[in-house]
Amino acid sequence: LYITDHAQGIYEGNEISGNALAGIWVKNHANPIMRRNHIHHGRDVGIFTFDNGLGFFEENDIHNNRIAGFEVKAEADPTVVNCEIHHGQTGGIYVHEKGRGVFIENRIHSNNFAGVWITSQSNPTIRKNEIYDGHQGGVYIFGDGRGLIEHNNIYGNALAGIQIRTNSDPIVRHNKIHHGQHGG
Repeated sequence: LYITDHAQGIYEGNEISGNALAGIWVKNHANPIMRRNHIHHGRDVGIFTFDNGLGFFEENDIHNNRIAGFEVKAEADPTVVNCEIHHGQTGGIYVHEKGRGVFIENRIHSNNFAGVWITSQSNPTIRKNEIYDGHQGGVYIFGDGRGLIEHNNIYGNALAGIQIRTNSDPIVRHNKIHHGQHGG
């Protein structure tokens, strides 16, 4: 699905799989509602929001994509609620190049890299998520990343629950970080 140029619409109950590029692209102020879709086994990103793309994503199952399950870049600002983002061959959620977004009550787990990556002046809200069983860290903030990370349950990750590096400046509060194989 390629949704652009202020397009909207409601997309429910679709199966999107095996595509060479992103399963869903949302850009240029497009603002779709996506519910209960199954986005999997793509050879790129599951859902890609960029160039001021918006959108409301609820109860989607996003897994086994070659790159991240959900990518936000270039001032995109999606709202992602109660989705399952798992078994990505790289990370779960990747927010970069001044991306934003609100991620609430998602289950982000079993990804090969970090559950959530935030970098390059991005500023998302990561709230009330379960971030667990990652093959690397839970939340990784680097390269001038920002963000609000609060009320998450972060556990069982192979590396640090939250790692903050290289001029990053997030707000981190009221998280439960436990049972990791490395530092909290």
